[in-house]
Amino acid sequence: MAFFSTPDDPPPESEGALAYVLWVARDCHGIEKAQPQMALEQELDIVGDDVDYFAQKLADRYGLWIYDWPWQRFTELNEGVSPLFPFVLVWQLATWPLRGSFSYPSQFERLELGHISRVIEAGEWIDP
Repeated sequence: MAFFSTPDDPPPESEGALAYVLWVARDCHGIEKAQPQMALEQELDIVGDDVDYFAQKLADRYGLWIYDWPWQRFTELNEGVSPLFPFVLVWQLATWPLRGSFSYPSQFERLELGHISRVIEAGEWIDP
């Protein structure tokens, strides 16, 4: 979300669904670097209540059928941290030098902004 300013006006419908989806990610969620190939959970970190807000913005323009999408396959819908987080954190710290990175692997499928716009334009859910 834009914390210090209000979002710009949305692009006109004539620019297509991708322009609107990028506008929601960039202006409403404050993710200036959002690109069509970026996934909700993996790169954009849109999880929990932010998913509801994201879907709401899409539904405002394209209809309530947006809520019927299988969002739970692509991002965490609940707020909070897993009870296993302390163990995962210890494992990440212990194996960091061997793996060369410190990351929490995602258990979710990728849902890219470009695919979201293709689904909207198709008018029905299409698996990525």
